[in-house]
Amino acid sequence: MTPSHRPRFRLYMAISLDGFIASLDGSVHWLEPYDPYEVGFGEFLASAGAIVMGRKSYDQMLTFGPWPYTGKRTIVMTRRPLAPATPDTMASAEAVTAIAAQLAAETTGGDIWIFGGSEVARAFLAAGRLDTIELCVVPILIGKGIALFGAGTLPSGLRLTRLREYPKGLVCLDYDVVR
Repeated sequence: MTPSHRPRFRLYMAISLDGFIASLDGSVHWLEPYDPYEVGFGEFLASAGAIVMGRKSYDQMLTFGPWPYTGKRTIVMTRRPLAPATPDTMASAEAVTAIAAQLAAETTGGDIWIFGGSEVARAFLAAGRLDTIELCVVPILIGKGIALFGAGTLPSGLRLTRLREYPKGLVCLDYDVVR
């Protein structure tokens, strides 16, 4: 059955003011003072029908406690064996284009959250399958870390569609990827 609309592929994540999504060791402890639900994460999560993430992000999420995305179909991009956190979780070594086509055909209840990390974000952008980039810019400089889009990122045009300011100095920016 074909969905009545094509779900959007939405990269949504927090980023430091100096452009990093994690410290060099993959840590996101610098985010602890901020409550994601105060900046609209609950509404965003409700709009997501499926999630795509990389193996490092998946493994890190498992260290934070019970799986927070139960009921959301989750595809983990990996070539290594995976012990799924829930029945909704599966591993895939398929190309981005194949994963995107499958999710676009099967996801009828919302958009696709491109969770991360940077390799997954870059792969979806390079494949032309990223529709929006939604960033919560956290007012902190971490100095060194894992860049959201690093070396090898293809040039892409973006169009600002929404800007929101929140307490504690956070700014959330939504961009459409211009094709």
